[in-house]
Amino acid sequence: MNQINRDTVAGPPTTSLRRALRILGDPWTMLILKEAYNGERRFGGFQKKLNIPKQTLSLRLTHLCHEQMMYRRQVSPTHTTLEYALTAKAFDLQDAMYSIWLWHEANPSDVSVLPFEIVHRSCGQRISARYRCTHCRNEVLSESVTVEHTQPLQFDPRDRLSRRNDTAVTAAGDLGAEKMVAASLVGDIACNEILYTLFRSPSHLKAIADGLDLGMSVARGRLEKLRLLGLVEERQDGRKLTYSVLPKAEKFYPLLLSIADWGDRWCNDGQPPPELRVHSCGELVHGRFCCDHCGGWIGRENVYVRPRQDNSDGEGS
Repeated sequence: MNQINRDTVAGPPTTSLRRALRILGDPWTMLILKEAYNGERRFGGFQKKLNIPKQTLSLRLTHLCHEQMMYRRQVSPTHTTLEYALTAKAFDLQDAMYSIWLWHEANPSDVSVLPFEIVHRSCGQRISARYRCTHCRNEVLSESVTVEHTQPLQFDPRDRLSRRNDTAVTAAGDLGAEKMVAASLVGDIACNEILYTLFRSPSHLKAIADGLDLGMSVARGRLEKLRLLGLVEERQDGRKLTYSVLPKAEKFYPLLLSIADWGDRWCNDGQPPPELRVHSCGELVHGRFCCDHCGGWIGRENVYVRPRQDNSDGEGS
């Protein structure tokens, strides 16, 4: 009689990714964090660089402060101007931000999206990196990771309307595939959960919608968005349409893993992680970016940001 009745709980089984995206699942939030990592601290600076409505910016900064990812502080004891400082919780998310930068490097469209470069201080090279297992140092790929839910299953405790509002809010920020930036894609909760599902195995529309508790029209719209971005392919399987990830999506996988890993550390409220991610070496996935040039780990302590340079040889100055 210990079996859980799905009819008595609100929502689908939760994941670390879902818990993390409840905080991060908004395009503006990720873009604000990107600017903060680049050194911006002032309200006016965020507003100018992102061209974001002031009310929207105020709401997002308040949200980030509430989630203890930022805090307000005076510029100096004699200056009443406030600035927004990042906390350890926010700095711990930097692997995800490296993922976004590397995604744009691998899939260039508008160079204005990346007006800066990240340089690995240890070797002086502009970073080119792979997400590797810290136990065996082999690259972490979707085919090398097994995801298993812990028991008993944990469920999303919010009501259906709250969960549907997630998809409505993130859909409102859609930019169109030709202008999509990774930070905006990360900010779309449904897109991320669909990709996370498809990395485990191909699936058809109804199974995706049911498994993630999405409306059919929402699931169909997000799958079309991912298809236009070249991340997902659609094929006829009898009377059903089956969806699977394309090789281009593999560059997005470290981003999902690093966000899920961050969710394990910061979003479980004392509960066990809702799922285990096991690498092919037999250890739980603890990944980090490893420099392709020198083999050293990439971290906040050994990188710096500089304006984008015209030369493409990747040499540090």
